[in-house]
Amino acid sequence: MTTTTGPRPGSGSQSLEDERAANELVEGELRRWAGAEEDLMGVACRDALFPSGKLLRPRLCLWSAAAAGGTTEQALTFAAGLECMHVATLMHDDVVDRAPERRGRASSAEHFGISVALMAGDGLASTAYEAMLASTEAGLPASRVVRATSVVAAAVKRTVAAIAEETLVREDLSCTLEKVMEIVRGKTGALFGAACQAGAILANAPAAQEAALRAFGEELGVAFQIRDDLLPYVGVVESGGLTDVANRQPTVPVVLARDATSAEDLDRLQELFCAESDAVTTHRLLAQILVRSDAVDEAAEMARTYAAKAREALATLPPSQTRDLLEALTVTVVDSAR
Repeated sequence: MTTTTGPRPGSGSQSLEDERAANELVEGELRRWAGAEEDLMGVACRDALFPSGKLLRPRLCLWSAAAAGGTTEQALTFAAGLECMHVATLMHDDVVDRAPERRGRASSAEHFGISVALMAGDGLASTAYEAMLASTEAGLPASRVVRATSVVAAAVKRTVAAIAEETLVREDLSCTLEKVMEIVRGKTGALFGAACQAGAILANAPAAQEAALRAFGEELGVAFQIRDDLLPYVGVVESGGLTDVANRQPTVPVVLARDATSAEDLDRLQELFCAESDAVTTHRLLAQILVRSDAVDEAAEMARTYAAKAREALATLPPSQTRDLLEALTVTVVDSAR
């Protein structure tokens, strides 16, 4: 993919102190970097990027930068690069998970085939680094941009390692909660934390604020992932939301149920992890066990606990509208749907 020329859409003219405005700015920048090529790679990358998801990671970067005294102009291109990287990891993750859907539509692997999905994911990851490093064009010192990019690169390594670990514990009902939480922290918490830390670095925040924003992001990411693992059992379930069920993945609510359920339900749970039944049937039986064992409520409380830790980390930051927006996320990420 190549970038188009010309000014960034909305750059310097919209306030980012509003979720919709921030998302519009990021989407405009994403379209600038996605280009308009009609070759297979360009089409596959744009299909994965749009329609966009929550844009949480780029928004976290923008709001963290603003909370630390930065500007939209400084952080916008970097934030768009973060979303490209996130979507690239999703494309590869869907191949690993054999996921048929992503955001209510056919996943890239399902739509274009595994080979194209893998190559397009690689291309989108390259675009991500290109965009992040291009933040110098907004007048940021190269040293800050390189350091922020290095933070994201390290987080992506943690994410990939966690996804690999996740495949190793599939169908393993003996997996410890400690191991599951380690995977959650690496798979989701790492990039959330990096998004916030990168925003702080770009804004040249003091070390204490940088550390606080990183901690905020990582704890928020853990809360988000626990809540995401709960969604198949508390909301409307689409076929794409049953990937963990189909893969017999020991998620947080499943492991909590294993440790708290009756002997009879434990036997049923163990049978489900060995059975070849379809995902819909397995999900229905799993949901009954999780509710009876109070695992759903316990996992929801865990998500709220990690969200509270994230909220506490913000105390180091000076009061501002963007700090309030970050704090509000500690409520919405544990209460919102996919």
